[in-house]
Amino acid sequence: MKPTALIAAAAFTLLMAPDAQAASCSGRGCNDEDPVSAGCSSGSTTADTAPMYTGGTAELRWSPGCRTNWVRVSNYSGGDSALRITVWSGSDHVGFVAAGTPGNHWGNMVHAPGCARGEVLYADKNGVHRTARLASSAC
Repeated sequence: MKPTALIAAAAFTLLMAPDAQAASCSGRGCNDEDPVSAGCSSGSTTADTAPMYTGGTAELRWSPGCRTNWVRVSNYSGGDSALRITVWSGSDHVGFVAAGTPGNHWGNMVHAPGCARGEVLYADKNGVHRTARLASSAC
């Protein structure tokens, strides 16, 4: 096969391949969906951060493609209880419980074309209850 024909065949194959990053939901259809499984985490940005007393960072994430927010906990060092992750916008509230084990955790999404807020409730290793609160810049 000639090089130009080979390039054309490769380009055609790429154009015909399904988009692996395409989101499976949008808007309110994403409420209570996993942002990674739904394809909404691709291209997402951090709207707000809050340090966690036990180590780690709570982040309010924004997906412009899906128009959703969710809360992610990065580098959590572990605690005395599960993480209670909540995100809301207007009357839409989504709650999620993640293990209090060390590592990265995230909750499900909420449709949030405007103001979005989130929080993580947890207990540190001494059993003291703590809250990390987050808000988007539109609040």
